[in-house]
Amino acid sequence: MMETTVFSPQDRLALDYLARQVLLGFMQGTPVPLRTNEVRDRIQALGLSSGEVRALLYNQPEKFLQEERRWLPLYRKVSNRSPIVAFAERIVRAVGAPVSRDAVALELGARYRRSHEYFETILPQLCRNAQNLFITPSNIIGLREWLFRPEWIEPIAYLWEEPAERERAVHDALFYNDLTWKEVEPHLKKARKMKLDFTNPEWVVAYLQQAEEPIPNRLLGFMHWYFNLDPDPRWVFPYDGVALFEAVWASDAYAWGSDGAWYPKSVEAEWLERGRALVRQWLAEMPPEETQPLELRPDEVEQIVSQLLQRPGIARASQLLEEMFEVSPQSRTFREDLDTLISALWSDGRLTWYGYDRFGRDTDMPEYVRTVPAILLFPPLPQILNEQGEPYDVVLDPEAYPRSLREEIRDPRAQDVDDEETPAMPPEVPQKVRIVLRPPHKDLGTLPMCQIPLGFFADQPTIQQVTFIDENGQAHEVWLNHETRLVYGLFDKFAELDILSGAIFELERTDQPDVFYFRFTGETDPLLAVSHARYEKLLELQERADQLSTYHIMVELMRGHPRGADYLTLHNEVNIVRRTKREVTASILSAYPCFELHKGSPVWHLKEDEIGKPITKKARQYLIGG
Repeated sequence: MMETTVFSPQDRLALDYLARQVLLGFMQGTPVPLRTNEVRDRIQALGLSSGEVRALLYNQPEKFLQEERRWLPLYRKVSNRSPIVAFAERIVRAVGAPVSRDAVALELGARYRRSHEYFETILPQLCRNAQNLFITPSNIIGLREWLFRPEWIEPIAYLWEEPAERERAVHDALFYNDLTWKEVEPHLKKARKMKLDFTNPEWVVAYLQQAEEPIPNRLLGFMHWYFNLDPDPRWVFPYDGVALFEAVWASDAYAWGSDGAWYPKSVEAEWLERGRALVRQWLAEMPPEETQPLELRPDEVEQIVSQLLQRPGIARASQLLEEMFEVSPQSRTFREDLDTLISALWSDGRLTWYGYDRFGRDTDMPEYVRTVPAILLFPPLPQILNEQGEPYDVVLDPEAYPRSLREEIRDPRAQDVDDEETPAMPPEVPQKVRIVLRPPHKDLGTLPMCQIPLGFFADQPTIQQVTFIDENGQAHEVWLNHETRLVYGLFDKFAELDILSGAIFELERTDQPDVFYFRFTGETDPLLAVSHARYEKLLELQERADQLSTYHIMVELMRGHPRGADYLTLHNEVNIVRRTKREVTASILSAYPCFELHKGSPVWHLKEDEIGKPITKKARQYLIGG
């Protein structure tokens, strides 16, 4: 803080002007301590950043005080037993300029715990009777010391009918009002030449229009008093300093300076620019702010929630923390303060929590996130019977599967929505996982969470929004639903791929729990890859799928693999033709003699001469529901 700095008169005027605007900003609304960003919002017209506002407040300890990361005017630090008029004077003196009756009444109401309407009613009478305050007809309160006060000479007897006595009274009046004849004489001469009506206070506005310099209000008051002196000993001073002040103030053409002089209104722009330059210097020399844990007032929580309810889209508590409370991720208390804000928003109950620090309205969540797309549902299998009147599609107990097949059906690449192993928490959650994209997820822009271990994503809330950052640095705001076991919102990303099936991605955690890297590796899984030509044939088979058993579909598919096919390859192609669960494809391969698995090999082959033969005797004993 620049305690030893001596400011020039112009710098002092500029800084006082800025401080005045800030103090008037504090008087808007309920008199409560404000955070720096709240002060900034109330004085937006000044164009100061939060840092500049803090520098201004910090470097004027005679006007502002900081308590618990909030600022308040120093004039509020006064005993509740302080007289009403004394506190009102303290407010006006701190501002250094006229203050409206309503603004003072709000401060009094908060201080003395009575309605501000009560103080609006009694303030005019209190100010008229006060020794140090005045109030204008338009209810503007000021300090009497700003006015020319001829009553200060009243205790001294003057012989008003004698010119010498009147001259002595004039010089005494100048002395008691800190003026000199040398100061006022040029103005008296100039005013006489203008031939103004000095009995009407409005003359002062006409005179100021011709002035080439700022003029103290006391000097104008003296001129008004002087031009209306009367040698009649019965004379009563025809002078009203309040009316004179009101005439200038009501014209709205002049700015009140903290030195007690009137300036052209245009000078406010100069004061603002000069003041901002000084504040920027202060900001460059500011010490680091001593941070304290964030505490939220009920009205602050209400304000935040109300704003978020009125605007669409998901809000980040971390961004609110920085925008509203100037707490950045680099702040020492950031983690603690973020938890405080998240807890407050969550406890309020009117906003929906979308994971980590994300909040919004219930309508901000897309409707499709709540359900499993119809194309991912498993249709009932057509009941096609063989010559013995038994269905072709059978389901066996897994004990009937070859050992290698029991392992393959547990492969995450074989699993899908509503057809996956019961999720289990791994001993250690990996930092990175490999995901292979299968149809129809590419067309849907979804990912099955069966390929992502538990613990990789936060387990609460059920529906979350997270950010995926791709290999090009582009961020994708996606949704995940723990109940549907799907990640949604990657349609645009997958639309860029020419690969129909088997594209390999890496999903990697970051230091932020709701941000992940999601990178296409450029590779394709050979077991799940499907060429465009093959895909067209699968679609042709799909058109006839309603009349085909899964057994016949698999026979047709195997004929396209004369050298055999792995279970993952065959199961993937079956699902392109028709959604089919793992147990069905695995059971058919294990039950029918036309499907052969060579010893020591994971590749299945089709035996054409065995096609049409019923399931083996061994398989029959493992039939489920048969």
